[in-house]
Amino acid sequence: VHVPESKALLPCFRCKNLGNFGQEYFGLSVQERLAFYTLDRVSGYVKSGETLLVLGKSGSGKSTLLRALCSRLNDTDELYGTVSLNGVPLPKSNQSWRRMCAYVSADDGTHSPVLTVGETFEFAAQCIARDNVTQQEIDDRVNFVLEGLGLSHVKDTVVGDENLRGVSGGQKRRVTVGEMLMSTTSRVLCLDNITDGLAS
Repeated sequence: VHVPESKALLPCFRCKNLGNFGQEYFGLSVQERLAFYTLDRVSGYVKSGETLLVLGKSGSGKSTLLRALCSRLNDTDELYGTVSLNGVPLPKSNQSWRRMCAYVSADDGTHSPVLTVGETFEFAAQCIARDNVTQQEIDDRVNFVLEGLGLSHVKDTVVGDENLRGVSGGQKRRVTVGEMLMSTTSRVLCLDNITDGLAS
C-alpha cells in the first residue's frame, strides 16, 4: 500500500504546540510527510472458519492491512497487488465484498452519545435491513447481540461521551463491535485494536 506525501497546509506553524493546535481545532495537516510504502511484499491467506490475530508494534501497518483486506483504504492510498476471495481477485472497490466483510474501526467516538445501547443497535440494524425485515426480527437480532456481548444489563444506558456519563470504555468498545454484528450478510469480521479498553 502506497501512502502519498503530505504537504504542510500551515507552513507558518513550526512550533510543535501550534502545530497540534492547528491539527486538533482546524483539522489541518501541519506536518510534512514523505511518500512511503506502509505494506511491502506482504502475502498470506486465511482459511474459512479460522481466526487470525495480527500482531505488530505501533505504526507497523496493522490497521492499513485490515483496511486493505476489507476494501476500506483511504482515497489517497494506492493498493498494489491483489486481494483474492476463494482464488478470485477482488476489484479495488467492491461493494458486495464490503457488505460481506464487516470492519470495526479502532475509534469508538463515532456513536451518538445520547442514544442508549439498545437504540444504537436498533438504529444500526434498521440502516442495513432489507425492505422485508420486520421490526420483530430487528428486535430479536438486537437482543441476541446484546446478550452475546454481555450488554443486556446496560441496554437502556446511554452510550455517552466525555460530556455525558454513559457506559464504560470496555462496554463502549463492545457497542462498536455490536453495531457491525447487526448485519446478517457479514461473513468476515475484521476488528481493529479489538482489545483496547476491554479490561473494564
